[in-house]
Amino acid sequence: MQRREMLTTENRLQERLAKHTGATSLHWSKHNAANFQFPPLTEENIGDLTFGSYQIRMAKSDIIEHIRQSQTNEEEMEFIVELCNEHDDLVRARFQSRHSNNKNHIATVQFDHHKQQPIDGWYCTCSTDAREVDICSHITALLWHLGVNTAVIATDNHPLFASRLIRAIDDSTHFSENDSSLDDLS
Repeated sequence: MQRREMLTTENRLQERLAKHTGATSLHWSKHNAANFQFPPLTEENIGDLTFGSYQIRMAKSDIIEHIRQSQTNEEEMEFIVELCNEHDDLVRARFQSRHSNNKNHIATVQFDHHKQQPIDGWYCTCSTDAREVDICSHITALLWHLGVNTAVIATDNHPLFASRLIRAIDDSTHFSENDSSLDDLS
């Protein structure tokens, strides 16, 4: 489907999710993304779904914000996704709003392992992503982390990782030791 045609197309995943309210609501369970099998994607696959690099730049910060210390192993970090109990082709993640601490955006992706382009649909509750033409940064973050990063967390780069915090403390200790030796010279 061409992008121009997609401008007038309703979001099929949004419609599918809307059908499941009340008594027929979907049930979701939380999992560490590292334990979830998602179809591999390339940067080019993601680029085909976005109009530019803005969403990719924003997605990287969304990923970092979403990573948390593991509840089961404090030495590990995890990226929590929610899997639909009724449909094995849906995955979602809740991203903190950049504008309000009281608001989360739920990014949901429909996928098919057996297709060359495995992403069948997407929907996010943020104000920009009931669209079908391209994807918001939340959807980009979910696809990037699961498909391109294959849910691997480079823990040495995460600001909350213990060894990084210890290095920062060590660095500040050396700095303060240098300050005290300067004081001795005066």
